[in-house]
Amino acid sequence: MMRNTVKILFGIALFLPQLLVAAEVEKAAPVDPLSASSIGNMVMGLALVLVLIFAMAWVVRRMGGMQIAGSQRMKLLGGLSLGAREKVVLVQVENKRLVLGVAQGQVNTLHVLDGEYEADEQNAVGDGTDFKDKLLHALNNTLNKKTEK
Repeated sequence: MMRNTVKILFGIALFLPQLLVAAEVEKAAPVDPLSASSIGNMVMGLALVLVLIFAMAWVVRRMGGMQIAGSQRMKLLGGLSLGAREKVVLVQVENKRLVLGVAQGQVNTLHVLDGEYEADEQNAVGDGTDFKDKLLHALNNTLNKKTEK
């Protein structure tokens, strides 16, 4: 159903300007390009295009956007930029936490933090805590569990 709605919106977006041009051609009177009516038509056309863009964005957002399957099991916990194109990220995949090195065109596993971690929402990116604190906390948990054995 949503795909049909998107197709209809794209169809309107593609053919509406042609209909408007055809209606203008029928008038075929020489018009000054800087007249008030020409500028008004241009502003109305721009407004129509902007409304179509926002309508399509709304439809895509309502459809769920571009979600990757299985994203509930994988969370980005934080990241730290090391240079222009390099960074270190902490990712939780199910119950494991991975420290990954991300560079241009490649991703390398730097360390796998052993131990069981809860898949809680408060550890996700954007909760206000520093990546450094999360990484130290995860490393301390791993070290504590190794010393207990």
